[in-house]
Amino acid sequence: MLNSRIMISSSAVPSAALDLLITQGFDTTSVDELAATAGMSRSTFFRRFGSKENMVFADQEMIITHVKTTLAASSVSATQTLIDAAHVVFDQYTMNPEAAQLRHRLLSSVPSLRERELVSTHRYERAFYDFLSARELAASAPHRALCLGISAGLVAIHNDHLRLWLRDPSATDRERLARDVRLFLDRFVDLLDPSNAPKTSARSPRVMVSVLDEGSDEQTVFDAVAKALREHKQ
Repeated sequence: MLNSRIMISSSAVPSAALDLLITQGFDTTSVDELAATAGMSRSTFFRRFGSKENMVFADQEMIITHVKTTLAASSVSATQTLIDAAHVVFDQYTMNPEAAQLRHRLLSSVPSLRERELVSTHRYERAFYDFLSARELAASAPHRALCLGISAGLVAIHNDHLRLWLRDPSATDRERLARDVRLFLDRFVDLLDPSNAPKTSARSPRVMVSVLDEGSDEQTVFDAVAKALREHKQ
């Protein structure tokens, strides 16, 4: 199994720069001020981030890449791989509470950043769907629809736990996240892990025949059927 606690070595986004954007406002803070706060030159800032918006999402770009690597390198079941990938995202955000809280506050106050956050959400969904497709689990139209739903549901569950953690770090943790993700994915065990799906014994239909005289009344028919059922059970 992959070690899903492998971390990106350091945050790509300086917390001091995020704090400055919140304090002064995203639109009114200059790149020169951000670069100085982050302890780098203007040219280094542009070389590393390209723009203020890219700086805010620099960690997320690294996390998405890490998720894709986790998915591509996994040799365990689809269910366990998706749990590992959810842990990758959750662990990366929660390992630096200060930066996570600052980023959340900033995104909550800047509409354009929230819109980009939605785009990032779709990128996670796409990464999960591409993994399921690579495992040949989306080969048919119905299975494709299921894989799209699984991908979106996985992101929704993760984001709900992350929001809980942002409000109160004691409200959830990676184990509770894994529990809820597994509870969700187990609904699709026939698709994701057919070898672990509960076995159902298919019973062949039986035909019972009762021979009655023409014109037999209703009670006679009922009695004949009841007798045939009793004999079948013996």
